[in-house]
Amino acid sequence: MASGRRRLTRRLLLSGAASAAGVLALAVAACGGASAAPESGVAPHAETKTEVSAKAAKPAVVSTLMVLRGQRQTWVNAWHSIFAGFEAAHPAYKLEVIGATLDRVPSRALTTMAAGFTFDAIYGNEGWLGLFVDAGIIQSLNPFLSRDADVSLDDFYEFGLLKHKGTPYSVAWQLTGRPFWFNTDKFAEAGLKTPAALEAEGNWTWEAVLDAAARLTKRDGDDITFGGLQIHPMFTSHLPSYAWAWGADLWNEDCTQAGFNTPEFADAAQYCVDLFARHRVIGGNFLAGTQGMVERATGGLRRFEERITARGLFAIGMAPRPRGPDGERATAMTASGVFIGERANNAEGAWDFIKYTVSAAALPEIAAMGQGRFTASKRLEPLTLFPYENAAYYKQMARDGRPVPQLLRQDEFTTAWRATWGAMVEGSLTVVAGLAKTQEQVQGWLDAGGCLR
Repeated sequence: MASGRRRLTRRLLLSGAASAAGVLALAVAACGGASAAPESGVAPHAETKTEVSAKAAKPAVVSTLMVLRGQRQTWVNAWHSIFAGFEAAHPAYKLEVIGATLDRVPSRALTTMAAGFTFDAIYGNEGWLGLFVDAGIIQSLNPFLSRDADVSLDDFYEFGLLKHKGTPYSVAWQLTGRPFWFNTDKFAEAGLKTPAALEAEGNWTWEAVLDAAARLTKRDGDDITFGGLQIHPMFTSHLPSYAWAWGADLWNEDCTQAGFNTPEFADAAQYCVDLFARHRVIGGNFLAGTQGMVERATGGLRRFEERITARGLFAIGMAPRPRGPDGERATAMTASGVFIGERANNAEGAWDFIKYTVSAAALPEIAAMGQGRFTASKRLEPLTLFPYENAAYYKQMARDGRPVPQLLRQDEFTTAWRATWGAMVEGSLTVVAGLAKTQEQVQGWLDAGGCLR
């Protein structure tokens, strides 16, 4: 190979080697002592024209590192259908798929690269993007976009692109937005308008959320026997949706100034803390029928079907994100995609695989996994599977969608915010003090490294 790069063989990849030396030793063993072709490029005399023709017709391998282990069978089955569909649509390629658990993908990609081998396509998400770019594991999509007449960046929502410092590295096959789901039976029992009815009137607001949650919540002494609501402001991937609804932001567009010290952010955070600590409406379990409303990603619909619909527990309703005090309700969208290896042997095959995962052909399998309601492509309609889903709400949320702001040191922010949130809810930190602490921390991370996008 003139480039000096070597492809992973199936035997090597399945070995799960933990070090570069171990990988290299296995690679030598995998070769089985086969001799290399002469440097002159002249074919051995025993090779016939028929044999040359057969080799030319052999599909080109696209080595792919994917999350398959440790997942539900629905996920595994759907991806195998996607693999088969891709190969049927692109007979010139043959996927060589290596399965890993989600937590093992970064280390597998790193150790493989250290050993001098490469994957063509690598499963990824925003949380790994900075690491993968800095380590030289993946490459930009710009060269592929510039020469592919069938694809343009304008075809995709901004939240559907995984970017690092303005450069796109993948298009998201999975986009996670969080609608509201509610127990229609409990709303009827309480004589309340449902979130969907309030949305139709233009009155589905965070104030309406609190009102409904307070009236739905039931207690036995200090114990909540039926919870009105569940939201997740303790997670940094959810936090922007609440801030945006109040007109606040985590930091400015240039990623130079943190925004936690604004009155708008304080109002949003105080509202969320009060739901937990003052109004005490957070509790119950939606899947068990002991909770009135929950914000949840569509990946949870499989569990809705198993735990609620199959048991006839209650009728499920759906609503989009509520509006904030000034009518804002932007939706935070987290993305997962497939990257192209920096030293890929078959980068074009990897690019074609990425395009297939975000195409209409793959959408039914994506929907089976609970995704496909939000698509990276502006050309695709949401694919719904259950009668309580409202495609118009998905489209509205997509119009309001924004990529989740990510620091290059996002893991540190995530850990610190969880601790600060817990202290604010328990009362050992006021919201003002908690946000002042967060402002200082985030400003330091911005100064040190900035944002992912």
